[in-house]
Amino acid sequence: MPSLFSLFGLGGDNRRRPSPRSRAYPQMAAPARRYERPEVGRAEYQRADYSRSEYRPERRRPEADVNWRRRGILALTGLGTVAMVAGAVWLYRSPTLRVRVIDVDGAQIADAQAVASAAGISGSSLLTLNLETAAASVAKLPAVKSAKVTRVWPHGARIEVTEHQAWGYWQAGPQRLVIDETGRVLEQSRPPTADAPTIVEVASVAPDAKGVSTDPDTVLLVNRLRTDGTFDRLKVKPTSYVFRRDRGLTVIVAGGPAAVLGDSSNYDFKVRTWVALMDQVRAGQVPQVQAAQGRPSGATRPGQSAAMASEIDLRFGRNVVLR
Repeated sequence: MPSLFSLFGLGGDNRRRPSPRSRAYPQMAAPARRYERPEVGRAEYQRADYSRSEYRPERRRPEADVNWRRRGILALTGLGTVAMVAGAVWLYRSPTLRVRVIDVDGAQIADAQAVASAAGISGSSLLTLNLETAAASVAKLPAVKSAKVTRVWPHGARIEVTEHQAWGYWQAGPQRLVIDETGRVLEQSRPPTADAPTIVEVASVAPDAKGVSTDPDTVLLVNRLRTDGTFDRLKVKPTSYVFRRDRGLTVIVAGGPAAVLGDSSNYDFKVRTWVALMDQVRAGQVPQVQAAQGRPSGATRPGQSAAMASEIDLRFGRNVVLR
């Protein structure tokens, strides 16, 4: 029976004597020879190229806690939105919020039934009622100057009407037109006041009905003379207003010369000059004019009579003409 020393190569006669080199540097024992079977048939296997991640087992994620409160709030919000939309559709289609009663205020000349019909809002839904369009439709009536439409919940509407107010008259030949303070010809309106002015247009040929047109600047000029106290400063009372296309407005007053103002340009200067000349007329300081010639003159010619000025022409600035 072999000993332990012979099994591990540590004893016996077969021990190798260490060489000088091996004493200093001991060498490792030679590896045992591997037994190789004779090649009858070698099978080659190819290793599949798999990434390491595919071999890793899938980790199971922890389940998150469900926020049931948040889900409940979202569900209630969605249901509320659906209910609101459904309610709005129902209100729009139902007769609950439809215009069934229309009140018309301020209509004296215009027919209230015509005003309500012109608005075109009967049976319309109050939710989608176009107030501006309805008011514009009412304002197209001849007697209506402006209109305002408002909702009256739950099933009504109110139309506030402002009618045209006549200011005076524009007369051209046999035609006498009713006008407002801007010179607009009115077909239907509230009547003017008892002392309303009449502007008479003088023309060589009588115009027909289609050819009559007012002059807005002249109308504004007459209105300004009547409202700013000019006649009180002049201490005169106007009797008529005459208009000609070639010379503009002439104001005829009682107890003094007429004033040719033309248009509204240089209004303040014309009024101041008119007031100063009227003071001179009352004081007898205005030079006499030739009645036959119609031109200013300091002295009369033989055979001609002198007369006081009957007309003051204020159209030429500082060059005031007396006739």
